[in-house]
Amino acid sequence: MSYIRVKKLRPNAVLPTYGSGEAAGADLYACLEEAVVVEPGRTAWIPTGIAMEIPKGCAGLVYARS
Repeated sequence: MSYIRVKKLRPNAVLPTYGSGEAAGADLYACLEEAVVVEPGRTAWIPTGIAMEIPKGCAGLVYARS
């Protein structure tokens, strides 16, 4: 098992969590000061308030769940 070093960049940031012991990846959480509206067909940067060190030979992927 590899360990991923994570650092909070904002005090209200939430560290990633695994939904279960069999989860393939961890859940990330938005760290927002105010609500964000993403219009249809547009994209937006949503901060997590964390920094992660991805080990050499690995990749960090972010996917939407819904």
